[in-house]
Amino acid sequence: MSERQAYKFCPVCGTQLVHMQRTGEVRPVCPNCDYTVYYDPKVAVVMRVIHDDAVLLVRRGVAPEKGNWALPAGFVNADEDPAHAAAREIREETGLLVNNVRLLDVFANPGDATADIMIAYGADVVGGQLAAADDALEAVFFTADDLPPTSFMTTKWLIERWLANHPS
Repeated sequence: MSERQAYKFCPVCGTQLVHMQRTGEVRPVCPNCDYTVYYDPKVAVVMRVIHDDAVLLVRRGVAPEKGNWALPAGFVNADEDPAHAAAREIREETGLLVNNVRLLDVFANPGDATADIMIAYGADVVGGQLAAADDALEAVFFTADDLPPTSFMTTKWLIERWLANHPS
């Protein structure tokens, strides 16, 4: 049973939910106050930062994939612009400041991530001091020749695209 299927009671009045047809789908509905539960997707951002012909990776300090290398990433907060979330995650995980944040791609249900939607951005480093922080154990720029094995399909795809456009 998924986490979403685990909701049994109305978040408004506490009455046990029933399942009924609402807005084109069977959804949890409160028979007492008529509240309909709509499950919002988890949205995260992933950031591919290239600087001096090297890509920024972090060694993850938390599950999933704790101890493995990946692009910096994190969840978008409620009412937060995803591009701002991407810049915030870079600052929090690596100490770097970025600008020129630009959309690279959007991935729906990438398969191995904890988010339903991953929004990928690129950016330019404009300041800060590279240092692992928050949930990163290490933060390192890797050249195409010294890339470590990475986790998460979005990291793999974004690095593959970078390498495909990288001069040999």
